[in-house]
Amino acid sequence: MLPIILTLIDDEDKISFEKIYEKYRLRIYNISFGILKSSELAEDAASETFLYLAKSYNRIKELEPHRLDYYILLTARNTALDMIKKEKKHRDNVPFDDDTMLTNAELERYDTEYLKECIKRLDFKEREILYLRFNCGLDFKTISAALGITAAAARKRLQYAKADLRKLLEGGEQHE
Repeated sequence: MLPIILTLIDDEDKISFEKIYEKYRLRIYNISFGILKSSELAEDAASETFLYLAKSYNRIKELEPHRLDYYILLTARNTALDMIKKEKKHRDNVPFDDDTMLTNAELERYDTEYLKECIKRLDFKEREILYLRFNCGLDFKTISAALGITAAAARKRLQYAKADLRKLLEGGEQHE
């Protein structure tokens, strides 16, 4: 909550936004959960909703209470629906897999030096997500906090990294 509040100008706005946050946080979460059917994604959607509201606070603070209520709840709904659209788009581009896509048995058939070279060919963000997930054993919520992205984005980034590593290992090119 603190970084969102820092985007507001004066103390009066901060107090006013905190009141909005307290009044709407559960409703926004419930709307998001109803659409996304995942508590983790609903939390991400609620955070994105409040970030958007904080950024546009100067425009919305003068709205009448019933219009503000409508605007906030509509923003929450649209944020959740946008997350579904993004998820479907990415799901179509990279097939979903679990953490066993590249198993130890699969990796053992490659020479260690070749494996290292393929990993070095990945971009920094892909190497970073692979390191955090597999070397450090971090969960997606922790990774998302460390990288400043949503948990859904962390999952997708890991999917792309694993797909690109597989392509490189098999002699192909990584995605653009």
